[in-house]
Amino acid sequence: MPTKFNTNINGGNATVFNTAGNVTFKAGGRSRSKIAYPQRSIGADLDRRNYIRYLVERYNQFRQADSSFGRTGARFSYAFIFKRIEAEFKAPTYFIPVEHFEELVAYLQGRIDQTILGKRNAARGQRNYETFDEYQSTHGRGAAA
Repeated sequence: MPTKFNTNINGGNATVFNTAGNVTFKAGGRSRSKIAYPQRSIGADLDRRNYIRYLVERYNQFRQADSSFGRTGARFSYAFIFKRIEAEFKAPTYFIPVEHFEELVAYLQGRIDQTILGKRNAARGQRNYETFDEYQSTHGRGAAA
C-alpha cells in the first residue's frame, strides 16, 4: 500500500507528514537578517536615528489628520515619506550619512509644517515637534529613566 502524505499549510509555513506521523518536513518563510548600518550613517547613531523616526511618526500623524480636514486624494501610505526621502537624498533614510542629518531634519520639519495641521498649529503659535536637543534631553540615552 502506498504511503499517504498529508500537507498542512499555515501562513508561510508548510508541514508534510505521513499518516503514521513519523516523517515531518517543515519549510518556513524567509527569515530576514538585520542589516548593519554603515558607520557614520544616521542609522548607526541611535539618538539621531530615533529622532528621525520621531519626525517621520509626527509627519504621518499630521498627514493622517489632514484627511479629517477634508483633504482628499490617494490612499494614505506610511511608506510615502520614506520614498520621498530616498528620492531627495538618493539613499534609504537610515543609510544617509550623518553629515546630512541637519538637512534631513530640516526637510522633515518642513514637510510637517506644510501639512494642514502644521499650518494651523503655526497660526495658533503651537509647536509641531521637539527640537533635536529637546528630544535628546527627554528621550535620548542621557535622559533620566
